[in-house]
Amino acid sequence: MLTLFIFCVSFYTTAQNIVLKNPAAQAIEQAKELMLQEKYEEAVAQLNASIAQDQNNEMAYYYLGSAYQALDKHSEAALNFTKAKMLMEATIKSRPFSSAETKEFHILQYRLAYAAEQALLLKSPNTMKEPMRLSNLINSDFGDYFPMLDPTGTKLYFTSTRPEPTGARSFLKNKTTKKENPAPSIKEGDEDIYYVEKVNGVWGNPVKMPEPLNTDNNDGAACFSADGRLMVFGACGRSDALDKSCDLYMATYEDWHWSLPKNMGNIVNSNEWDAQTTLSYDGSKIIFASGRCGGYGETDLYLVEKNIFGEWGIPVNLGGMVNTPFNEYAPFFSQDGKTLYFSSDGHPGFGGLDIFKSVLENGKWSTPLNLGKPLNTSADDKYFTIGGSGETGYFASDRDGKGLDIYEIEIPEEMRPQPTIVVIGTVTDAKTNATISAYIMIEDMNSNEMIAVNKSSADGKYIIVLPAGKTYSVSANKEGFFFYSQLFDVPLKTEYKEIKKDLQLKPIEKGTKVVFNNIFFESGKAVLTPQSNLELEKIFDLLKANPTMVVEVGGHTDNVGDEDFNRKLSHDRAKAVREYLVNRGVNPDHIQAKGYGELNPVATNDTEDGRKANRRTEFVILDF
Repeated sequence: MLTLFIFCVSFYTTAQNIVLKNPAAQAIEQAKELMLQEKYEEAVAQLNASIAQDQNNEMAYYYLGSAYQALDKHSEAALNFTKAKMLMEATIKSRPFSSAETKEFHILQYRLAYAAEQALLLKSPNTMKEPMRLSNLINSDFGDYFPMLDPTGTKLYFTSTRPEPTGARSFLKNKTTKKENPAPSIKEGDEDIYYVEKVNGVWGNPVKMPEPLNTDNNDGAACFSADGRLMVFGACGRSDALDKSCDLYMATYEDWHWSLPKNMGNIVNSNEWDAQTTLSYDGSKIIFASGRCGGYGETDLYLVEKNIFGEWGIPVNLGGMVNTPFNEYAPFFSQDGKTLYFSSDGHPGFGGLDIFKSVLENGKWSTPLNLGKPLNTSADDKYFTIGGSGETGYFASDRDGKGLDIYEIEIPEEMRPQPTIVVIGTVTDAKTNATISAYIMIEDMNSNEMIAVNKSSADGKYIIVLPAGKTYSVSANKEGFFFYSQLFDVPLKTEYKEIKKDLQLKPIEKGTKVVFNNIFFESGKAVLTPQSNLELEKIFDLLKANPTMVVEVGGHTDNVGDEDFNRKLSHDRAKAVREYLVNRGVNPDHIQAKGYGELNPVATNDTEDGRKANRRTEFVILDF
């Protein structure tokens, strides 16, 4: 299980010993060969023989520590790693290290920390309940892995090598995907992408994603935007791949079908292996695994962001807090936009690949936290994913010894990401009730920053994710219609919830009346608050795009207080909106202001919610 990283150390010192052809060096080489064959007991004997002849060769102690670690003899492993470190520190005092020796020393420090902390992890209590293997409807006799859960937890994408009529070899960095072959005539298929949906709490039958997403080559490790309309995935052997390697591809869902996947190009992709992606909730960031040169280890995690022109920039290594000299795989960036889950065999774990959590705070990643047992085992545990509620996670493991299967596990609160609000609904034409494909804009009400732009599908359905800690304006926009805005305040301390919000857009035509929900005034005054700017700018853009439109701004109040005061207040507030728009450049002859006070309520004044609905700013199209 440790062969993935045991032989990642630099070969320079060993090469020098080979040249000398001394018996101690030869014994080390024989031990390395034995370790490659997983004959660790025999390797220990060879390494002890080497040390008996040369007690100052740090590499003998290093490999001896690695062999003991593979045998789960953790104290012996830590002891020999310590001896190797001491010898290298003595070398530092006598002469400067070469760059190769510095790299060796760096790797050794990681292995020593791994061995020391592994002993503590093994003694620690379980951090969560036992995981449950998903049913044989989802798991097959072949490799099933890389689950990816949608924000609502009701749709699960995954990759599988289950047989197809024409199969190819598996290549997305899974060395243990194949299960017990049920019959000699059945061959493992190439990697393809599937999904299952949960109905009434039960997962249904897997559905294979259509062409052109799946091909006769390997396609897998897919991630999706919150609304499921943008897909980023790894594919191998396609004609447009760089150097015929595995690259990242992108596809979009429009008008009931998926677009032809597009290679993300040589800025994002390299000539080495690039795969295993995760997409941020707003679609602006991708984290992926890559074996490109210049990283910290064999495979590292990288971040690529959209620039100001909406194009993908240059990938940036996540740095030494996350990446080690060994392997970091399978990232999952939670919907809170802060919490990263990933697999590693470089950070201290139980053996093989373990699942870790790191949180992005003030631009820095926190020290990775091993999620503990029984999620992690001495086998390979990877491809973790979690929904918006954070309560249930899914991952893949080869703990049964037959290959990778998908498991479900309950996640304790302290290991969950921050909760999010998921808003789902349908956009329709208020006049005809026909569904509308509209743009859904998410903006920060306080900073006026555009957070994300999504689009409802052809059937009008949309889904957006709102992480905690901000006040959002969510608006639906479609040419020929008034936009609709809604304010959502998501405090830092919040609980996961799903909000259903169907949006009706009113057509721009004479007589149409709309309420603008995000225009706010200081209490009892006609002074616009800064939070109103987003809505007012949208109205300005709308009027500029329709220069013949003549509108009335109507101010309305509840029935609390003096009726004459309310009428004057509503008129002054309507004037304040008009003045803002005229000052921005709207033709003053095309906009009127009128205060109605408490005359035209749209809800009862007997409740706070009703009174809030009555305190509103309306537009009526007088001419168009």
